[in-house]
Amino acid sequence: MLSKHFLRDWQILSPAGRVLVINGFTFNLGFFMLLPYLADHLQHNLGISGWYVGVIIGLRVLSQQGMFLVGGTLGDRLGYKRLILLGCAVRILGFTLLGLGQTVPILMLGAFFSGFAGALFTPSSQAYLASEYPEQKSRDKVFALQSLTSEAGMLLGPLLGLSLLYVDFALVGVVSAGLFTLLLIIQWRFLPELASQQNTTHTHSRFWKQWGQMLTHKAFMQFVLCSSVYHLLFHQLYIAVPHEIRVVTQDISIITWVFATSSITGVLMQMPVSRFVEARLGTARGMWLGMTIMGSSYLWLNLSLSWLPALPFILCGLFFSVGSMLVFPLLGAYVPKFCSAKELGSHYGLYSCIGGLYAFTGNISTGWLLSSSQLPHFWVWIGLASVGAVSGTLLFLQVTEHSKKTSIARPQ
Repeated sequence: MLSKHFLRDWQILSPAGRVLVINGFTFNLGFFMLLPYLADHLQHNLGISGWYVGVIIGLRVLSQQGMFLVGGTLGDRLGYKRLILLGCAVRILGFTLLGLGQTVPILMLGAFFSGFAGALFTPSSQAYLASEYPEQKSRDKVFALQSLTSEAGMLLGPLLGLSLLYVDFALVGVVSAGLFTLLLIIQWRFLPELASQQNTTHTHSRFWKQWGQMLTHKAFMQFVLCSSVYHLLFHQLYIAVPHEIRVVTQDISIITWVFATSSITGVLMQMPVSRFVEARLGTARGMWLGMTIMGSSYLWLNLSLSWLPALPFILCGLFFSVGSMLVFPLLGAYVPKFCSAKELGSHYGLYSCIGGLYAFTGNISTGWLLSSSQLPHFWVWIGLASVGAVSGTLLFLQVTEHSKKTSIARPQ
């Protein structure tokens, strides 16, 4: 069934669409073969203190999440293909420095370049893909395909990285950089310039005026503020879940099973779930149900099983993946509803930037709450479930209202 759905939707892709969908796989393959093992390499192989490790890892996150808006705006002005290629080139440099670097200044430089690369190519890649498919149903299918290939890269990346790690971490960095080199060549050769960005005169308004217009666009900001809860919930897999595993079981290897469960479920079920959303639920209910299931997945962590302590965490990963499959492609595909084709990069950039702020704030908040001896962890999981349900409900109401207004405005 998976291959049937995949091949059917693959056939609707344009040549550019196929390159961009493959990007999702390669980006995550190269990224996740290196990043999960970076902190351990810095601390145990290079002997760098925990404080500097935190600075290096934090710099990578900050340079990516904080610069998404800049990268998206540059994509609108300079061309999406150019920014995608530039992002690949910068990541090649960054991953090479992380793999081969031995000193803190070199590693910090590598961390900055690695993060900034994502800020350059991610908004432009999303904007290019959305521009290729202006019709909503086709765009939903294409973003679901990209989500599937991204999950596959997220699944295989750590496995490939682990196998190379047995040789040397430097090899992990070089091979990861090599993947982005191959991707750079493929996109330079086979990804055409977007037709709407060819042979156009630069009539863009000053970027701060455009940013001001986005920030004062009430409907768009309501959507962004609600949909960014996705990033808050997603990043708890990296913070809250490992913390709880360590507290409850003292067996941190269980986190591998959580990520494997989530990724395998996404690879096998993304296309059938997206078909179900299209046929039975629709965009508004799909967003509501997806966000609600994602948040409620953390309620499984209230379950304690002495005979199988890993089961609550695996169930959390399974339900989280189901919710993510429902909502994630819909969120990315809905952004173009709020802007013209020439402003897609900036809008995706702001969307990703605010999502990063949510993730950062959520990580700090849950980390502080879970470390408190005064607060039962039960209330943290209740809080995450409530946040998911509230954001899903607000998205449902907004998308339903937006669809009604669009239907009324459309000529009969």
